[in-house]
Amino acid sequence: MRRLFGPIFIGAILAFCSHVSSPRAFAAAPSFAVSATNVTMPLSQSQYGSSTFTLTSVNGYTGGPQVTCAAINPPAEAKLPTCYQHGLMPALPANGTLNGEILFIAPGQPPPPEPAGLLHRPGHAAAGMVLAAMLFFGFRVRRRAARWLTLALFAIGALGGLAAISACGGSGNSMTPGVYSYQVTATDASSGNTASTTISVTIP
Repeated sequence: MRRLFGPIFIGAILAFCSHVSSPRAFAAAPSFAVSATNVTMPLSQSQYGSSTFTLTSVNGYTGGPQVTCAAINPPAEAKLPTCYQHGLMPALPANGTLNGEILFIAPGQPPPPEPAGLLHRPGHAAAGMVLAAMLFFGFRVRRRAARWLTLALFAIGALGGLAAISACGGSGNSMTPGVYSYQVTATDASSGNTASTTISVTIP
């Protein structure tokens, strides 16, 4: 019996170590992955480049990662489009996927209007500005507040009109032709987890 004790003891230790080191012994942390499509910028200054990105939940992750975009090591003096996530994104469901849009805007090109969902959201920024103006000036000076608000809206409209005119006036391409690498990054502000992918942006 003593001769069998050694091999049995060693076998038990090996079995225990194998169980502890198995993938099942450690629960995989929830995370996410991101992918995106390549972009070809339009020649017209009235159109925008667009990339569709996909967020994929891994190991039951749920949350709302923020998606950012930037050129990788852009050449000096090159005029390249800027990019950003466009529109609202719902929460990523566990083990599910979500699609979103990244807009690419040429230098000097005005950004597009906000999606209808943002314009009709309760507490929209414009409504918040109006409310803040009313609180700042006080309800007793409604006439002054209304006059100030009218002037502010007129100034904003004038600036928007000038931007649109300047954008439509340029017939040539304001960007530097070539193929450039952009990095699309998804970041969870709560956990600090990130995922990224690289796409190509072609400027004809």
